[in-house]
Amino acid sequence: MATPELTDNDRRHWAAMEERGILWGMRFLVAVYLFFGRWPFRFFLYPVVGYYFAVNSRARAASLDYLRQVQEFAPESGLTSGLRQGYRHFLSFAENLLDKIIVWLGRFDTRVLRFDKTELYALLESGEGALIVASHLGNLEICRALADFQQKVRLNILVHTKHTEKFNRLLSSVDKAHHVTLIQVTEINPAIAIQLFEKVQAGEFVVLVGDRVPVGSPRRTVTLPFMGKPASFPQGPYLLAHLLKCPVYTLFCFRKGDGCYHIYFEKLLEKIRLPSDRLLRQQAVERYARHYVKRLETYCLQAPLQWFNFYHFWQDDGVD
Repeated sequence: MATPELTDNDRRHWAAMEERGILWGMRFLVAVYLFFGRWPFRFFLYPVVGYYFAVNSRARAASLDYLRQVQEFAPESGLTSGLRQGYRHFLSFAENLLDKIIVWLGRFDTRVLRFDKTELYALLESGEGALIVASHLGNLEICRALADFQQKVRLNILVHTKHTEKFNRLLSSVDKAHHVTLIQVTEINPAIAIQLFEKVQAGEFVVLVGDRVPVGSPRRTVTLPFMGKPASFPQGPYLLAHLLKCPVYTLFCFRKGDGCYHIYFEKLLEKIRLPSDRLLRQQAVERYARHYVKRLETYCLQAPLQWFNFYHFWQDDGVD
């Protein structure tokens, strides 16, 4: 099977690549797991993944492009960019999807979590809210299990998809984590900023991802090296942290060879203060974002098959 060359259409915003019928598929998979368990779920899921890998040339090309970049940047990882490794990448995503569903159902076994809670407990003791910058590495939904595990944790997860309300209705029928709220945003307007500020002041956490440019802010980006090539990252987390006047943490959660999910919850910045001058502000945001991107790169290399951004991520020009 030949790998298609990435065209201008492949470089369109990731939001244009949402699959139709995903909600029906999710309902079906939830039903399969509920009635038959994990192995029958795999019976249905793996052929679907194979079909998706075969017919979705855009996602497949993006996966192979990513694997090729990891191979060039970190040859010691042992990854290759061939179709076999690409299919493994898709299968890793499928397993991740199953674990998401298990978390939503409230059936996730927290005994498979490995988590140094020192930073979290210190934050909870302070009563202070925080902004958490996560990613598409591993399984962000594990934080839903954390909300059940530690009842003081209240999470407000910002998502950039038109399907959010439908997903909320779907999850409300099965989800046991009542301490998690999904908030659909395309951009941070004053009303959203006030709402989030009030939540942080009440000691709640605001969660958003820092490795995908949101729909409503395609130009509010910084360009930074990631895996050796320039890529666009959103300014949003750092602009929002400036508005919320709260500490900023990173959250990474992925499965390791021991079969357990390892959670890394670390302070990124105490607080962010941005200058009013536009040029100086841009430079400051770039400096803050660089800290996050380096951390993302470090953890991504620990579990490279668990980074799930199936669209063309890098720019074509080199990095000085």
